[in-house]
Amino acid sequence: MSREEDYRKGHRERMRSSYLERGGDAFEDYQLLEMLLFYAIPRIDVKPLAKELIKHFGSFEKVISASAQQLQKISGIGPNAAVLIKLVFDSARRISDNRCCGYKVIDEFGTAVNYFLEMFRFENRIEKFAVMLLDNLNRIIKCCFISEGVVDSVAVNIRKFMEIALENNATGIIIAHNHPGGEAYPSCEDIDFTLNLQHILHNVNVSLLDHIILNEKEGFSMHSSIEFVAYFERHKKG
Repeated sequence: MSREEDYRKGHRERMRSSYLERGGDAFEDYQLLEMLLFYAIPRIDVKPLAKELIKHFGSFEKVISASAQQLQKISGIGPNAAVLIKLVFDSARRISDNRCCGYKVIDEFGTAVNYFLEMFRFENRIEKFAVMLLDNLNRIIKCCFISEGVVDSVAVNIRKFMEIALENNATGIIIAHNHPGGEAYPSCEDIDFTLNLQHILHNVNVSLLDHIILNEKEGFSMHSSIEFVAYFERHKKG
């Protein structure tokens, strides 16, 4: 074994020991990615590759949420490494999905915010819309992503929300969408969309209970805000 190979083996063993002793919080993003690559690329120094992946995609989260095809465009990433990275992403998303399944009733708007933060945890690469369907006891009937694209684009079709609510006999819905890299606060387009959707749903006896705006770290409930609560309360009275 050459001196370089000996050092590399020792480096990996030291990192594994440190991880077991100190846990992942003691590691930087590139170091966690480097350790992951140990198990797919056994015989080279993968630290530069880990740093290159984060530099290319912009963050650890964006590395693991990239497609296998995107990952393999990076020199040094073959099918084994791409599959391992995607397994991490899919495992984390499965955990998130299972946590969402633990929610049965929306007893307050803060509960809905927490639900959508979990649901969107690995979905912040592009703007997405989701809808939560509720019965008259605020029990969750269904929650799913419904479209992709900015709020004022043709990708967001208001009739989709009406149709899915009627198909599932929902009496109320909560919608949510994310602002990747932006503020968790409604834009002018978000407000217009909320009012238009509210009007259409009211005509078919379905209540729009809230519109939640999210970014990577927090969520904003329009119904819980003194600025926007009147938009939702007025239809409750008539």
